[in-house]
Amino acid sequence: MQTIRRLYRYLVAFISLEVVLWGLIELVRTMFSDEVIGEGVSQLAGGLSLLLVGIPVFLLHWLPAQRSATKDEEERSSRIRAIFLYGALLATLIPIAQNVLALINRLWLQLFRLPLDQAILGGAQNWIENLIAIVMNSLIAGYIYYVIRNNWEEPPTGDSFPETRRLYRYIWVLYFLAMLVGGFTLVLQYTLTIGETLGSGPQARLANGLALLIVGAPLWAVTWLRVQATLDQPDERRSILRLVVLYLLSLIGVGGVLLPAGIVLDAILRASLGENLPLSGFLNEISIPVSALIPLGGVWFYYGRTLSTEIALLPESPRRSGLRRTYFYILGFFGLAAFVMGLHMLLGFLIDLLLGTSTIGDVTLRNRLTAALATLIVGLPLWMQTWRPMVKEASQEGEAGDHARRSLVRKIYLYLVLFASVIGVMVAAGGLIFELLKALLGDPATDLLRKALMLLEMLILFSLVLAYHWNALRIDSHLAARALAERHAAYPVLVLASEIGEFTESIINALQREAASLPVAVHLAENGAPDATLSEAKAVVLPGELSVSPPEALRLWLKDFDGESVVAPTPMERWHWVYGSGRELPRVARQTAKIIRHLAEGEDLPGPADASTWRIVLYVLAGMIGLPLTLGLIGMLLSFVSD
Repeated sequence: MQTIRRLYRYLVAFISLEVVLWGLIELVRTMFSDEVIGEGVSQLAGGLSLLLVGIPVFLLHWLPAQRSATKDEEERSSRIRAIFLYGALLATLIPIAQNVLALINRLWLQLFRLPLDQAILGGAQNWIENLIAIVMNSLIAGYIYYVIRNNWEEPPTGDSFPETRRLYRYIWVLYFLAMLVGGFTLVLQYTLTIGETLGSGPQARLANGLALLIVGAPLWAVTWLRVQATLDQPDERRSILRLVVLYLLSLIGVGGVLLPAGIVLDAILRASLGENLPLSGFLNEISIPVSALIPLGGVWFYYGRTLSTEIALLPESPRRSGLRRTYFYILGFFGLAAFVMGLHMLLGFLIDLLLGTSTIGDVTLRNRLTAALATLIVGLPLWMQTWRPMVKEASQEGEAGDHARRSLVRKIYLYLVLFASVIGVMVAAGGLIFELLKALLGDPATDLLRKALMLLEMLILFSLVLAYHWNALRIDSHLAARALAERHAAYPVLVLASEIGEFTESIINALQREAASLPVAVHLAENGAPDATLSEAKAVVLPGELSVSPPEALRLWLKDFDGESVVAPTPMERWHWVYGSGRELPRVARQTAKIIRHLAEGEDLPGPADASTWRIVLYVLAGMIGLPLTLGLIGMLLSFVSD
């Protein structure tokens, strides 16, 4: 209830604050407006109405929230309050940056004597409107900053404020980096087309690019250096958000290099195969991809190196290997997708060439060949360079290879490829059967042979990808089963019980089903402490009653036992287990066996099931995202069929 009330207060306060801000901007703009009386009155009325509605609503919600924050530490340190404060600061500082950019952008256009409507931002505004927006946003931003600084005078408890501040800083880094990359791209486009007739188009690119560089470059440097200066704090360097940002920027850089590189390769191959393209036309065609490739290549180089350095600084551990592995599998997946697409395009070209439907001199067919070769040249090396180290890592013996084979990211990669391959096989096989049945029933397609060969090629291609990755998964399963069997055999388990009965039988049966090679022995409490042979067990399982009131000899033995102790929450009079009370014994035995298996395999124990609202929301979001992706994949495969 308190969380819902807090969310309501801060959400309404944020919206009403924006209403007040825009009311102030509109009101002040009317003082400097030279519009006709009717339009000026309308603007004045609009600004006053926003203020008259926004101010009381904001005060009615913000003042109680502030009073609660001064009295209640939980309120002052809440995540919702942190998101409101840093979100409001972003909502005021970003418009300031945008209006500064608009001013500088129009200044450059005036210097080049170009129409102001060609500005990348604020072409329909004037300098008074921009200054008013800057001043009004600065006033609100100053107040929000004052509140945030007061909130930090006594460091808030918990991680909500530090994590939100970290997110706030990285948003600025991404925002100004986008400006920097965009500015470089536009300036490089102008440079590569400078040989053309100097008109308003190329010069507008230069003016817009210089404006983006002047604003973005210094502010990106300041925000990034400020982020780097916080790395002496352990929480900052270990933060998941930092890794996510570094991965994101590295992958954006990779995509920003590979896609333009493919376009440039396509143009080079077309020129080498005889396309009559003058040098100026060639430079004009590659100007956009090259101008994007260079700055995004810089992003990949810098942030990829930063990511690699930070992973290398981590101590040798499964986490360090997992971070490196994630990067390789993401790149490998995109490389494989490009390779399969390029191979499909190449085989389609060969089918058309063999059938004689087109000749090598046909411009369309030649363009298909160059596009296929360019995609292959980009995709195949990327996949090979990232997939081969992962194959080598997963095939090695020992704990490192075991972790690699059982890693979640490898499983996701393999099953995602298998899923896409199965869908591809289904679409191709269904299309092929459909065309053949139509022909048998007397309604053949006009180009039946071409369609059939295209579908057959697609079926074989996806079948090969499916077979290769299925075999990789099978090898993983075989090696993992052998390694796990060795781990289980070296992990003897001792079951302590008051008597041989339902409890011991349920635990033994569950352990045998969960891990058949686990050595299991039973010891009755009435026989005193286990002997030396049984004391070599790695883990003991005991029911609830023995954990609460064991015999003296057994209690002393358990006190000195060096292994793991697992208590099964069996029913006891007047004792209630937080997790497990009222559960049937077979279910308790299965859960106990799973815990023993995790211990034997050296894994972290799973937490209790939590069917919380947030988890349900995540499942719904995953379904909402996954379904369009699946439909998009099927649509893409169907487009292959129509090629």
